[in-house]
Amino acid sequence: MKRFLAFALSSVMLTSSVTLGSMPAAVNAAGEDAIPISAEVDPTVSKTGKISEPTKEALESVIKAVKAKITIPKEYSEFNYNFSNAVSFDDYVWSLTWRNPKDDSYIQVNADQNNHIQYYSKYNYSDTNSIPKYLKKELKSTAEQFLKKIAPEVALKVAYKDSDYEGIYSGNYVYIFERMENEVSFPDNTVRIGVNGVTGEVQNASINWIYDAKVPSADVKVTKEEAAKLIKENMTMKLTYRSNYNRIYAEDGSKLKKEAYLVYTPSEDYISIDAKTGKVYLSKVEWKDENLKSSHKEAAATAKDDSGAGNISLTEDEIKKIEELNNLISKEDAIKKVTSNKYLYLDKNLEVYSATLNKNYNGDGGTYVWNITLNDPRDIDYKKETDYYRAYASARVDAKTGKILSFYASMNNYYDEVKGKWNTVSIKYNKEQAKEILEKFLKAENSNRFSKSKLASESNDFVAYLMKDTPVYSGYSYQYNRVNDGIEYPYNNIYGSVDGISGKVYSYGYYWEDDVVFASPKGAMSAEKAMEHYLGKDGYGLKYEINVVNTDNSTKAVNNNTSYSSANEIRLVYRPDINPAFISPFTGEQLTSQGEVYKEAKPYSYKDVPETAENKEILLLSDMNIGFEGEYFYPEKAITVGEITSLLQNVGYGYKDDTKKSDQNLITKEELAQSFIVELGLEKMADLSGIYQTGYADENSINTKYLGAVALAKGLDIMKADSSNCFNPKENVTRAEAVHYILKFLEVRREGIYR
Repeated sequence: MKRFLAFALSSVMLTSSVTLGSMPAAVNAAGEDAIPISAEVDPTVSKTGKISEPTKEALESVIKAVKAKITIPKEYSEFNYNFSNAVSFDDYVWSLTWRNPKDDSYIQVNADQNNHIQYYSKYNYSDTNSIPKYLKKELKSTAEQFLKKIAPEVALKVAYKDSDYEGIYSGNYVYIFERMENEVSFPDNTVRIGVNGVTGEVQNASINWIYDAKVPSADVKVTKEEAAKLIKENMTMKLTYRSNYNRIYAEDGSKLKKEAYLVYTPSEDYISIDAKTGKVYLSKVEWKDENLKSSHKEAAATAKDDSGAGNISLTEDEIKKIEELNNLISKEDAIKKVTSNKYLYLDKNLEVYSATLNKNYNGDGGTYVWNITLNDPRDIDYKKETDYYRAYASARVDAKTGKILSFYASMNNYYDEVKGKWNTVSIKYNKEQAKEILEKFLKAENSNRFSKSKLASESNDFVAYLMKDTPVYSGYSYQYNRVNDGIEYPYNNIYGSVDGISGKVYSYGYYWEDDVVFASPKGAMSAEKAMEHYLGKDGYGLKYEINVVNTDNSTKAVNNNTSYSSANEIRLVYRPDINPAFISPFTGEQLTSQGEVYKEAKPYSYKDVPETAENKEILLLSDMNIGFEGEYFYPEKAITVGEITSLLQNVGYGYKDDTKKSDQNLITKEELAQSFIVELGLEKMADLSGIYQTGYADENSINTKYLGAVALAKGLDIMKADSSNCFNPKENVTRAEAVHYILKFLEVRREGIYR
């Protein structure tokens, strides 16, 4: 119904899903079998000449095109398809799936309206071993050849950029390619191909590509330095506080103070400079009709009653809490604080529904609050089209000070269900006037925090009605961020919304922490200097990018077809793709989101580990993104408990005894065997006495408490004897040995044959 109308035009999608064989085919006028679709769906052709509904011819064409590039084994005998039509782009996608009914393995391929393959996936449920047998470099050519096979025109225009390991549960190496045009990077178009490190077979491929847009020449009229000057003129570096919420506890278990650290961040989320004209772009989406720039947000609120019954006998703490009630305002007074507040929007039909007293955890030291809800008690007459709306409101009131902590009131729109049209209404207050009303309310209810805040954002919020399909807003929202020494701390803020018709506040709340320790800005560099550091990081340069151009077609729209269309435009720009975009105000270094100095992840490579067959296990572990920092591996060096713990944790496993990574003690072979068995959950079995024999020549030198673990490690093929049939239980494990044992352990752990 229109009362629930959403205005997210850019996300409109029409999807049809049909399974071959799931219904009998229809017969068209010519007596031919038609594609099996719902009777009420009438296949049509869009205004651009492309089909907007599935047809028999199009499905047959895409199946043949895909099978010409990808071999579908006979055992994948079950075939299904989906058809998706993106209305705004006037494009559609076929999703084809061939499944093996014996084991549910499948091959899925997505292709566009021109039969270009966009996505490929092959999955075999019986393949559970994900420990790589191939090195990453050995399978790069497999990825390249597969791309040439399924998208030869794409393969001619890409450059290899990077590769990664997806993790032990998939076992895939992912090879990333980026589009190049006229020797200029085009990062908006990429290809990702996943090759299984065990089988050497391509498991998936994703091609994000624009085929039909014109690529401009690489001739530039604006230099990189001139573009940087334009960026500086249109974007600043903003000094702001951030908080590392992941660091809550210290290593000794004590709770850390909430520390707010300082960073410089760009004032704009996006910026680029046209390399031919010098035009500044602050968006990659263009609207050719301003009337289409619409948004709509709906708020919701709930109240929770956490009250419970007391006990007959009272503890000292319970008695203490009861005594606290002497200092708290009554329920009636709390309700009056809300209902008599001249700033709040309260529908005339509202009545108090509930009021509960609960502990407040909004950073105020554990004070009590009254949670109040107000409802319109009238029954809904479902026979009347106009009688559907019932107002609702909720509020939280500090039970000690009587200050309102939060408030929300529902808002009704002005759509007439009977007449089928929007009613107009007078908007008495503009955005600036509404802001003044909200700030008067904030000064009355939250003056101390408001005085330490500054306006960070304001936006249109509530749509009262539509006028010629253009939303008319009657609600405005504002957010005020906390400041310290004039610097914003966006993790703490106050927000509110005002109705432009009544001039009343219909939404208000805040989040504030009183125990935050702010870093001093003393010694921070200027914003201009921070910008120099920012643009000096890797990522700033000449690139092609995609601009989405939306065009209003409302005058041409017929039969309820969409009133707008979207097209992709390629433009040549200078763009700062710098990630992470945080700069230290003291050193100019690039920082992570946790406030630590950013270090670009690089594959492990060691000067003392040549690429030979003997070193393949170390190289495999490196390809799995596991290893030691530094230029040397030192294969014969004894490994520490902390180092082997770190290796296992990096691959997704850790010791159940939670050995610390900082432990510098060396580990013996029998101790490592015990650790593996504990991680496998077999420690109770290993503790059984009198049943284990290892067959090692030096079995008598194995500590009896480790005998079961050593025997199980041998039986599971994790650890073996040397050429003299000795286990050498007291010997320290070397780094090279540790790699071998870890790979064997991962095979056992992944296969689960011990269960």
